Amino acid sequence: MPQTLHSVRAWIQQQPTNTLILIGVAALAAVILASVLGAIIGSRAPQLNAASHAAATTSNVQDESAVHEVPYAGVTTADEAANPSAPTDSIAVQQLSDVLREPLDESALVYGSDGAEGTILPIDNGVLPSSGQRFATDWELILPSAGIRASVVQVGLTPHGAMGSPDNPFVVGWFNRSAVPGRPGNALLGGHRDYQDLSGNVGIGVCWELDKTQVGDQLIMFEQSSDRYLVYDIVETASIRPESPEAARFLSQTRESVVTLFTCSGEFDAETHSYSERIVVVGLLTAVAAPDAPDA
Repeated sequence: MPQTLHSVRAWIQQQPTNTLILIGVAALAAVILASVLGAIIGSRAPQLNAASHAAATTSNVQDESAVHEVPYAGVTTADEAANPSAPTDSIAVQQLSDVLREPLDESALVYGSDGAEGTILPIDNGVLPSSGQRFATDWELILPSAGIRASVVQVGLTPHGAMGSPDNPFVVGWFNRSAVPGRPGNALLGGHRDYQDLSGNVGIGVCWELDKTQVGDQLIMFEQSSDRYLVYDIVETASIRPESPEAARFLSQTRESVVTLFTCSGEFDAETHSYSERIVVVGLLTAVAAPDAPDA
């Protein structure tokens, strides 16, 4: 097995899927969103931290008409925030099977966990403590196109003012200064794509196949306390440089209920322990669903 992240990607691509899944249990994060996402919270308009790489943004928007439904530009005003126009409880609840375009294949949701492994990443390079009841949330993220089913935990700001990343590579972090899923605004989420542990072992994380997600796919946030599924349509995917002007757009507040999920991609810099690009997936809330009634 390679001992540095510089060679992990090439090595992983040569391995069979079953081998990769087993390797994932052993490892730790060398990368991810902390060095990626810098939130200037005082202005309520988060921005990405500048990185050492300079390049243009490459957007993979596949349906411009859908993207235009999400007003990325501008910050929600105080009046709008105090009087949200589309709270989750105003959306008629349907049966889950009626809103999903394809039935859920549980056997294909191979990435992610409930976080029971606890802390398995070193608390450095933007990784923050996020295991345990203190950081637990009521949500589970399901993204069939990327094979993800994972618990969602809270992450906050690093000492440098950036969005932190989880200390477990098999869960998804929710930035707890962003919008609450299901409410108006932009809920910021991040997950590890690959990682390295304290012993140098490497493996794949929850967002390993996030690049397979396309416009038109569906993302689900399951809320355990209400037994409800928040169903989002993917309206945009992009590959961006974190220092590009385009990056700040994905961290801006929105009037609709939106989730934005980030992970790392591109070239890995062994000196800075960071990747040159970020994969971004944006979902727009379109339905709220209850579990299907059991067959009589």
